[in-house]
Amino acid sequence: MNKFRAETDKHNTLLDELLQVRENLRLTKEKFEETNKNLESQAADIKELTETISSKLSTVNTLSSVVEEQRKVNTFESEKQKKFMKANAALKAKLEFIESKYDYSSMAKQMSMQDFKDLIESNLHVNNTIGGFTGKLEGIQKEIQNIEAMRNMMI
Repeated sequence: MNKFRAETDKHNTLLDELLQVRENLRLTKEKFEETNKNLESQAADIKELTETISSKLSTVNTLSSVVEEQRKVNTFESEKQKKFMKANAALKAKLEFIESKYDYSSMAKQMSMQDFKDLIESNLHVNNTIGGFTGKLEGIQKEIQNIEAMRNMMI
């Protein structure tokens, strides 16, 4: 009888353990399904974020190339402006020197119409040179404003 009772207790213990194992299996399957759903959701989110990142990266690359090109143009135009400023400073110094040293009263008798024509032509040349420069400068300023507007829109 003791042996029967021992075997019955063993059987009951095994049944209890079987119930626990089945319950653990059911809970584990539920967790597994929940985890799979979460993984699918995360995969979709990652795919969406990857597409967003790639589109923004292409926009950034495009704008970076535009900015780089504009920097080259800006550098070129800055160098050109420096040359014009040096030439202008030299011409102003020359003009001041001439105006301070030139005696208009003694030379008025020797002046001819050709002198005035040369002076007018010289002034026209300076005006034409400066006019082209200011036109290009205005164009560059507009381009810089456009780039800054695009940059502000990106921020």
